[in-house]
Amino acid sequence: MTGNGKKKIVIFSLAIITVIVGVYFFHSKRGYQEGDILFQVSCSRQSPFIQQATGSKWSHCGIVVEKNKQWYVLEASNVVKLTPLKAWIKRGKNGEMKKLRVLKKPIKIKYEKYLGKPYDLAFKFNNGKWYCSELVYDIYKSQLGIELCQPRKISSYKIDGLEHVLKKRGMNRNQLVVAPCDLLNY
Repeated sequence: MTGNGKKKIVIFSLAIITVIVGVYFFHSKRGYQEGDILFQVSCSRQSPFIQQATGSKWSHCGIVVEKNKQWYVLEASNVVKLTPLKAWIKRGKNGEMKKLRVLKKPIKIKYEKYLGKPYDLAFKFNNGKWYCSELVYDIYKSQLGIELCQPRKISSYKIDGLEHVLKKRGMNRNQLVVAPCDLLNY
């Protein structure tokens, strides 16, 4: 091998090492881990109501899971489903999101029993339907023994002017709920 050939191999090897180190640092800083909770501003019709009631810009959340070495967000939307991570981020308003890592150690979320369950427009616990923050709350409580927040009465939120929405959905002021912003206070 000529000196020129050895030089090309060294340069190529250094380039590969640089890319590997760069990818490692990128993912260690911004990377995802199963169990991370992601928050976004939903573009749904109910998002402004959630924002008004909670005083938070975050109106939707989900939990990161890994399937076949790919990242997904387990979310309750029209049904409970897995959405590819990049698609989930892109679907939120302006692609903006916030990540909460509750545990530093890797975990495995058992999500299969939730898939296909209907969305809960009445935001009620234990009715076989799920809304986004209830899903995340339940997974952490039932699978990991972590209560991310205390459920609150609907009346503890800013619901003035939203009575028609509550009535239409069969919700009452004393009903307990968890909102995306409540999970952020963990």
